[in-house]
Amino acid sequence: MILIRAGGKQVKKRVEGGRVSRGAAFGAMVLGGLMVPAVAGAQSAGGQSADNGATLQMPAVTVTGQGETALSPVTGYVANQQATGTKTDTPLIETPQSISVIPADQIRDQNAQTLNQVVRYTAGVTAETRGAVATRYDQLKVRGFDADTYLNGLKLQSLYYAASQVDPYLLERAEVLKGPTSVLYGQSPAGGLINQVSKRPTATALNEVGIEYGTDNHWRGTADFSGPIDKDGKFLYRLTAVGLSEDGQIRMTENERIAVAPSFTWKPDAETSLTLLGFYQHDPKGNSYGGIPPQGTVLSNPLGRIPVDFYDGDPNFEKFDRRQASVGYAFDKKLSDVWTVRLNGRWLNAKVAYDSLYANGLAPDYRTLYRGIATSREEMNSYTFDNQIEGRFSTGPVGHTLLAGVDYQRLDGHYTAGFGLAPSIDVFNPVYGVAVTPPAVNRTDIDGRQTGIYLQDQMRLGGFILTVAGRRDWAKTTSNTAFGSSTQSDQAWTGRAGLTYVFENGIAPYISYAESFTPSSGVDFAGTPFKPEEGTQYEVGVKYQPPGLNSLFTAALFDLTRSNLTTSDPAHPGFSVQSGEARSRGIELEAKVGVTKDLELIGTYTYLDTKYTKDNDGLEGKRLAAVPRHQASAWAMYHMPEGTPLTGLGVGAGVRFTGSTMNTANTFKVPSFTLVDATVSYDLGALSPKLQGAEVTVNGKNLFNKEYVASCYYGEWCAYGYQRTVTAGLRYRW
Repeated sequence: MILIRAGGKQVKKRVEGGRVSRGAAFGAMVLGGLMVPAVAGAQSAGGQSADNGATLQMPAVTVTGQGETALSPVTGYVANQQATGTKTDTPLIETPQSISVIPADQIRDQNAQTLNQVVRYTAGVTAETRGAVATRYDQLKVRGFDADTYLNGLKLQSLYYAASQVDPYLLERAEVLKGPTSVLYGQSPAGGLINQVSKRPTATALNEVGIEYGTDNHWRGTADFSGPIDKDGKFLYRLTAVGLSEDGQIRMTENERIAVAPSFTWKPDAETSLTLLGFYQHDPKGNSYGGIPPQGTVLSNPLGRIPVDFYDGDPNFEKFDRRQASVGYAFDKKLSDVWTVRLNGRWLNAKVAYDSLYANGLAPDYRTLYRGIATSREEMNSYTFDNQIEGRFSTGPVGHTLLAGVDYQRLDGHYTAGFGLAPSIDVFNPVYGVAVTPPAVNRTDIDGRQTGIYLQDQMRLGGFILTVAGRRDWAKTTSNTAFGSSTQSDQAWTGRAGLTYVFENGIAPYISYAESFTPSSGVDFAGTPFKPEEGTQYEVGVKYQPPGLNSLFTAALFDLTRSNLTTSDPAHPGFSVQSGEARSRGIELEAKVGVTKDLELIGTYTYLDTKYTKDNDGLEGKRLAAVPRHQASAWAMYHMPEGTPLTGLGVGAGVRFTGSTMNTANTFKVPSFTLVDATVSYDLGALSPKLQGAEVTVNGKNLFNKEYVASCYYGEWCAYGYQRTVTAGLRYRW
C-alpha cells in the first residue's frame, strides 16, 4: 500500500496486483482491462482536486501511472471523478446533480452480465422492469421515467427493434446521471442517462482469460489483453472479447453472443492523445421478448398458476438476430496551460431480424391466451460527434472551468415491419409448431438529425462552486413510407444551474435545477405539430467524503415533472392534445465505502412518489406503472487479509428489496419481493506460487429461488423475474 498526501489528507490506494477486472468466459477471447492503480486520488478533505490548489506531497517512492480520472480504472467500488454530469473531469462531490458510478471491480464481483444487472445496487434505478424476458434490451427506469443509454459520452441511437446493447465485460465503468440531461446532450428523456465507459489501452501490460459454466447450460468466455506496443509507451493497444451461450429461463429459448472491442491509443507527447475504439457484437439469439397475463401470476386463476418458464411464442417462428459494429475516436490536445480541445465521434451500424409472437390477453376460459405477431427487418447507420474546448483560468478570486461545445447526431435507417394477430395458445397445455402466417409489411425510411451548441461555466470562489449551463438544439426527423412522408422539426432551449459548497470536513450540500426535452411526433386536430415533451427538475442534496476514509455518501431530494404529454382530446375523439403531465418526487440515499483495501460496502434506499397529475384517459392521480415506492439494497465484499490462514478467500453477499408496483390502470398490485445474492472467490496463488494469477469464483443470484413477478403493464402483460442462477468460473491473469 502507498500513502499519498493531498493537502494534508492521507489517501489510501491499493497498488498491489490483487483486484483486477473479473469475468468468466467461453467462445471468444480477446481484450480486457487490468485496473491501472489509481495511486493519486488527489483530493483535499473538501473534495478539491490537486489542480485547484491542493499541494501534493509525494513520499519517497517511485509510482508508475497517474491519478484517477473520469475515464481511468477505479480500484474498488468508490469512484471520485466523473465526466458524464459536466463533460469535464470533475470530482463527484463537486457535481450539483446526483450521479452513481459502478466501477469494473463491482461489475466483476457481482458477476453482472447485462446493464440491468450492473445497476441493481444503484439508488434511484428500477432495473429489470421486464424481468427475465428482456435481456436483449436495456429496459429500466431512473427516478420513475425512461433513461437513454450512452457509450463513451455519445448516445447509442436506435430504430424500432434495432436498439444497441453493450456487454458489460467490455466496460471500465457505468455512470448513472439522474434527472434531465438535455443541457449537455440534447434531446433526452426526463429520467436521465446511463453512460457506459469502454475499457481503454493501458500503459501496463495485462493479460486475462476466463471460462464460466452455470445454470441453464450457461457457458461464458472472456479475454482481455492490453499494454504498450513500443518501448517508449507512445503506442498502446487493448483487445477485449466475450462469448456467451446459454438456455433462456423461458422454455425453448436461447441466448448467444460474441463481442470484440479492439482499441488503440497514440500519445506522441504529454499534451496529445488519440484513441480509436472499435466494437463488434453479434447476438444470433436473444431469449424471448413476450409476457404472461396477470391471471395466474399476480391475480388468481381457478385453473392454477402459470409456470414460470411458460413461453408465449413459438420456436418455429421466433427470431432475433442482431449485429452491431462501430468505430469511434477520442482526441485530446492540450493547447496551453489554460485551453484543451477534445474531439469525439462514432459511426455505428446496427441490423436486426425480428420475428415474435406475444401475449395479447387471456380469454374468459382462463387458459386460452390470445396472441399478436410482430415482424421487422431493420438497419441503421448513426453518426455522432461532440467537439469541445475547455478553459481553466481565473478572473480575480473566481476560478473558472469554462466549456463550450457543438455536437451533431444523424441517424439514417429503415425498417420493414408488420403487425397482426396470431393463433392463440393454451397456457396450461401449450402446443408449439403451429402454422403462422406472417403479416403484411411496409417499409419506413428514417432520417433524423440533431445539432446542438452548449456553454457551461463551473465557477469556484472559496468553497462555493456555481455551475451554470445553457444549450440550443435543432432537431429534425423525416419519415418516408409508401403512403407519403412527414417531417418533424423542433427547436429548444435548455438550461441548468447548480450551487455547491464544499466544506473542509468533506461535506458538500448542493441545490440544482435542470431541464430536458424530447420531440413528440404527430399533430393535433387543427393539424398543428406537437411541441417537444419537456422535463424540469429541482434537486437538493448533500454529498460527503469523510477525510481519511475511501468513501462517498450521498443524499438527494428531488421534484421531477414531465409535461406536454399527449393524451386524448375530449373534444375531438381519435385525436390527441398535449395537456398530459406526470410527476416523480423522491428521496435517494446511497453509500459506497472502502472500509479497508479488503472490505467494500454498498447501501442504497430509494423512495419514489410518482403519479399522473394531468390526463384525459383516466390515469390522473394514479401511480406510474412498474415503479415501486420503496427500494433498498445492501452489498458487502470481503477479501481475507494476507498472512492469515484464509488468505486468498473472498466472500460477498447482497440483498435487494423492491416494493410493490401497479399496472398501468392501477387496477391491481404487483407484490414486493426480496432477493439474495452471493459470491465466493479463491486466489489459487495462495496455495502455490505455480498457480499465481489463477482464481476460481462461484456466483449465485436469487439464492433462495424466490418466484416473483417483476412488473405488469397495461392489463395483459406481466413478466416473471430471474430465478436462481449459479455459475462457477476460472480466470487466469499474467
